[in-house]
Amino acid sequence: MKKIQYIFIIPLFVVLNSCSDFLNTQPLSFTSISNFYTNQDDAELALTGCYGQIGSSYAVNYRTGLFLIGDVGTDEIIGNPYAKPDAESNMDQFIFGRVMKNNLNVKNLWARMYSGLYSINLLLSKIDAIPMDTTRRNQIKAEAMFLRGWHYMYLGMTFGGVPVYTGVPQDMTKGRNTLQDVMTQSTHDFQYAYAHLSNNKLVNSGRATKWAAGGYLSKLYCYLASSKKFEVGKNLNFPLNSFDWVDVDDCYRKADTLTESIVSKSGLKLTSDYRLLFCEGSVNKQKEECLFSLTPSPQKKIGLSLNYYLLPTGAVLGGGWGTCRPTQEVYSRYDTLYDVRPHWVVGGLSVDKVVETIDNQSYYKPSKLVLSKGEATGGDYCVNKFRILKTESKHEDVYYGYYPLLRLADIYLLRAEALAHLNGDEAGREILKIVRTRALITSRTTDVTKLQTTYRRTDFVQELLDERSRELCFEQQRKFDLVRFNRYESTIKSISTTFGIWNKNAAQQLIDNISDTKIWCPIPEEDEIANPNLKPNNPGY
Repeated sequence: MKKIQYIFIIPLFVVLNSCSDFLNTQPLSFTSISNFYTNQDDAELALTGCYGQIGSSYAVNYRTGLFLIGDVGTDEIIGNPYAKPDAESNMDQFIFGRVMKNNLNVKNLWARMYSGLYSINLLLSKIDAIPMDTTRRNQIKAEAMFLRGWHYMYLGMTFGGVPVYTGVPQDMTKGRNTLQDVMTQSTHDFQYAYAHLSNNKLVNSGRATKWAAGGYLSKLYCYLASSKKFEVGKNLNFPLNSFDWVDVDDCYRKADTLTESIVSKSGLKLTSDYRLLFCEGSVNKQKEECLFSLTPSPQKKIGLSLNYYLLPTGAVLGGGWGTCRPTQEVYSRYDTLYDVRPHWVVGGLSVDKVVETIDNQSYYKPSKLVLSKGEATGGDYCVNKFRILKTESKHEDVYYGYYPLLRLADIYLLRAEALAHLNGDEAGREILKIVRTRALITSRTTDVTKLQTTYRRTDFVQELLDERSRELCFEQQRKFDLVRFNRYESTIKSISTTFGIWNKNAAQQLIDNISDTKIWCPIPEEDEIANPNLKPNNPGY
């Protein structure tokens, strides 16, 4: 197994491991701050550095981070007991549902998030004094605010209450702010970005835009509304992470307004061929639907390592290692006769040099999934969602396509959620119809009512969660979705241990260990020791 550590752009600031380290982070790209922020070029370089840290903030070493937190140890992804989990991230703790305070992935994610925030706050503290074009200054400020809101949203969803900083220097002895403080700051930053960024048609989904800000603001409103509505964390009796302050109706009304505007005015559309959203060679198609993405640099051999579970398993032929595998539940959610998605997102191993052409590009074709009465019974069952190009000229372990962080399909699903709350379940189902229409295997039917009927549930929340998994599986959404609807523990404990090859081999230990005390990650132990004011830790830690 190869160790891959790629970065998108060399950050302006060191990423260090402890609370005291990241708070005292110093610039590397110039001799001192005093002789840097002096002109527009410096401001542009600083902003580029802030964007450059997004990949590290999201994925730590471009293969773990939220990739593990959002997916692994849910009803979508479980462990492969015949593979060796990544020791550098304590992956086994996520696989078995027993994350601890000393978890290396959690520690590194915390450090990189706060390193990114330091860079952003430093730029914001200097930007007004730089002699430069006023319009561009305001644009840079709005982009930086977007990035700060993005960091605090994920920090809040991952850890609950954390220290909130909006300037530099940062107090290394500061305690945790409440979850309300964290999400209020994120909301403020996204609102500022939405109000001040251009509403021009999206050109580069790797940069902040009005529509990306509106999309994340919608996502945040729905997260808060659902968490309050379904009393997330109430049983833990931990006021720091309380949602009691949230106005559910107001949040859903705002999400409704924002999603309607994005759908009607952004110029984005659902890419007609679902597969192309995840093919390395289809960047232009990805731009049609993606509001915000991690963007690669193929010329510089800079990209993502998705090997643990996102690529077809099969070494050079597929790129994936199969360290983690999909649950049977993923496949079983689909109507495989009429829905194209199950035939893409999961499948068999890449063992033969069979090549298929997709969007005029060549890819190795995974084997057809072997099933027995709908059950994946062989060890070939793996995630196939992302595909790397068949080529001899690049490193086979690296994905150079756009990696979607926020798609228009998600905006439709958030809109369905908001409308179901405001106007009733049928209003939500009308929006789900739009996403399902794109998913139809049109050679078999163009009648979306077939999927509408099959996928209908008396419990609309379950119907919505199922559809979010069908559309967004393996895109680091699942844990946050299960948590915010207060179905984290109950859903994972309902995973089958008797149906599906990997369920039989790997699900029981996860089921035995999981509880609602795992809805938030722990504050890292090293940081807690360095700064006792970060106590108390989250329940269960």
